[in-house]
Amino acid sequence: MNSFDIKAGRLRILVAVCSHGEKNLEYLRRIVRTYQSMPADVRVVVLSEAPKNVCDGVEVVVGLPSKNPWSLPFAHKAIFAREVENYDLFIYSEDDILFSRRNLEAFLRVSPCLADDEITGFLHYEQDKAGKVWMVCVHRHFHWRAESVRKRGECLVAEFTNEHSALYVLTQGQLKRAIASGGFLREPYEGSYDMLCTAATDPYTSCGFRKVICISALEDFLVHHLPDKYVKELDVSLDAFEEQIQTLMQIGQGLHPARSLFNIEPKFWHFWWQKSYYEKPCDELLKMVPVDARNILSIGCGWGRTEAGLQARGAEVTALSLDSVIGTVAARRGIHVIHGTWDECVGILGERRFDCVLATNLVHLQRSPGVFVAQCSRFVREGGTLVLAGPNFERLPWMIKRVAGIGDFKNLRSFDRGGISVSGPRTLAGPIRDAGLQVTDVQWWNQELSGVLPRGGRMRLGKLTAQDWALQARRSPSV
Repeated sequence: MNSFDIKAGRLRILVAVCSHGEKNLEYLRRIVRTYQSMPADVRVVVLSEAPKNVCDGVEVVVGLPSKNPWSLPFAHKAIFAREVENYDLFIYSEDDILFSRRNLEAFLRVSPCLADDEITGFLHYEQDKAGKVWMVCVHRHFHWRAESVRKRGECLVAEFTNEHSALYVLTQGQLKRAIASGGFLREPYEGSYDMLCTAATDPYTSCGFRKVICISALEDFLVHHLPDKYVKELDVSLDAFEEQIQTLMQIGQGLHPARSLFNIEPKFWHFWWQKSYYEKPCDELLKMVPVDARNILSIGCGWGRTEAGLQARGAEVTALSLDSVIGTVAARRGIHVIHGTWDECVGILGERRFDCVLATNLVHLQRSPGVFVAQCSRFVREGGTLVLAGPNFERLPWMIKRVAGIGDFKNLRSFDRGGISVSGPRTLAGPIRDAGLQVTDVQWWNQELSGVLPRGGRMRLGKLTAQDWALQARRSPSV
């Protein structure tokens, strides 16, 4: 179990705040004052690329740890290592994240209950002008791990796949263990996230720990991203997010299944090719589903907006959810959702056949795309349609980088290295034909390639510039 000593009866906290430029200076001063008001001995160090006037009692350390201008967040690590024996808690934060006394007390309450490899984590939010709270960290492929719910003392905790909240807190014992792991005191680098975010996440991603969120007291573990600059782009409100929390609580009580359809997490940080749990309806995709399809199977359903769009056309939709947490969101939209692993769902469906089978942004995340397509095809009835969509790895800029092995693109050479199988209409045509279907339509979407032509002109060259593809295949009706 986690434990830490508070010597002399008063908590000693070292806070390192990364602050680049002066655009967040007012936010910085606010969060510093909040730290200074806490009932503890708090030392605040601001890491900056240039001198700046913050407020009294704050030490400003100037300088980058490497030539890379994005390396500033890594400057806190040497300071933490040097002071590891002198403080009970170590807090790293960006200069616009408000960590409150409530957050501190929650961390102190839960941390002693955790396993040795678990760290109490936080999620960040923004607030709109009406006061409504929106979750910054909940988008695209980030999701709860349904199988991770467990009881710790009086609390229930679970793992959320977005480890970045622009802040972390470590006990002295956790910091010592992170340093000893060899993953903490590294030169600035990009890991599971870009360089700016990596410094705030690698205690979880590189040091042998896992970040867990206390779901039984969620609001105690929310920190405010003060600029509220993304709020108009966010899709998931706190109210909606708490519906997922209720599902997690039911899992913890043994009242709801804990299942994931696939393990579909690529091994590098680019979100381009990751399956979104919050897909928005795409008119082009909906048009590829025949309007007379009345019985539709959606494989890999997220929060269900695409499926709700099909249902609004009069279709009956059965969905295999990506996991049993996000699947409950789709179920609340009236979708018939089946929870389970892929093999379990195949068994549940049995001999059922559908007018249309839909699978988007999933084929390339399978070790054997052809086998997966054959399995999907078995649920297409005679005269029915299969609709697939995914990223276009034959897009010229991506293909050149892949062949040349540039950056993370070199990981596309191997599923074991990248968690991705390079596939598309050309490579899937054979498996589709072998499954008894015939490709009837292929479309290339998002074809504009900028930065190539003079004066900001954009190039459109079909599959050579398209980011995405979609295909429609049909099984011939019996004669």
